[in-house]
Amino acid sequence: MLKLKLTKPFSVKSFLLLILFLLFNLSCNTTEPTDDIKPGRRDYTWTVDTLSGLHNPRFRMWGSSPTDIWATTSSNWENSISHYDGTIWISYGVTGLATPKSIYGFSNIEVYVGEAGSGRIWKFDGNNWNQFAQLAKDGHNNIWIENIWGKSPNDFYAFGAYPDSNGLANGSVISRFNSGKWVNINRDELNGVVEHFYSNSLDNKNYLRLTRVGGVEFIDSTIIYEFINDGFNKIYSSLESKGTQADIALINNEVIFVLGNQIARRTNNQFQTILNVTNPNFYQRIWGRNTKDIFLLMTDGLVHYNGTDMEYLFYFNRTPSTQIYGSALFEKDVFFLVDEAPSGLSLVYHGKLD
Repeated sequence: MLKLKLTKPFSVKSFLLLILFLLFNLSCNTTEPTDDIKPGRRDYTWTVDTLSGLHNPRFRMWGSSPTDIWATTSSNWENSISHYDGTIWISYGVTGLATPKSIYGFSNIEVYVGEAGSGRIWKFDGNNWNQFAQLAKDGHNNIWIENIWGKSPNDFYAFGAYPDSNGLANGSVISRFNSGKWVNINRDELNGVVEHFYSNSLDNKNYLRLTRVGGVEFIDSTIIYEFINDGFNKIYSSLESKGTQADIALINNEVIFVLGNQIARRTNNQFQTILNVTNPNFYQRIWGRNTKDIFLLMTDGLVHYNGTDMEYLFYFNRTPSTQIYGSALFEKDVFFLVDEAPSGLSLVYHGKLD
């Protein structure tokens, strides 16, 4: 510790010199904050599994561990539920569960599926599937539950849309299950399919991404809202087409925004760029563990960003129209749900680190 002994009264000049000395000494001993996030690895060993059925695209995936992965399709009841136990994938149908769409869970005995067109939610308890809830809004129960997300089995959201007066899926629905009760939290200011809804640890706000279906009169559009103080505030909108569309992803409990070719976070009500994607094949869909470990969908394969640069992890066998619709990410395992439309195959790419 620096000690000073004063032997005579200070002059103004001496006092200023002392201040400068102390400031210099403190600056030399101050540790600058460092970014301790390590770049994500890329040395995966890849295997590819083919799920049962042709032309049964799986649109949703969730898993509690690398030995408990789920995927769903609403195209073929016999293969509508697919499960991986760490060794093999098994597909089957559940009596009464006609068109599973969304899937999300909190453990291997708390898995929830939302149906497309019925508003029903089913729960898997480790042994059986049972109907858990029937959602309705404004007298409509023909709700497409696009996704489910939440923090715990006692506090989660189910969201999507029902057909409007023109038969388009623009009747927005956001329902919250909290303390044993369901409450619809959206009002008529929303118009479209609610695709994603997440809470952001960075600013303690909720954000949602909505697709407004235009039909023949308007072009479909993507819109991002913040939900705060029981109100919805539009913060971004764009056309729903490759290169311009918007999306959100939850990465390490932070909402990350895809704004066309810009990937950004939001602080102090402003977007801050993480990455500008220059690859023209970028298809505005991302997943990740942190901001130095982000996976990006391209029209020709999957690309990885490690905080410095981007590199392809794999290329699709057939293009165009092959897409990745979901993922499940763990410390040393990653699973990507691939719909190979040209062949009609539903594939799971499994990457594993040593």
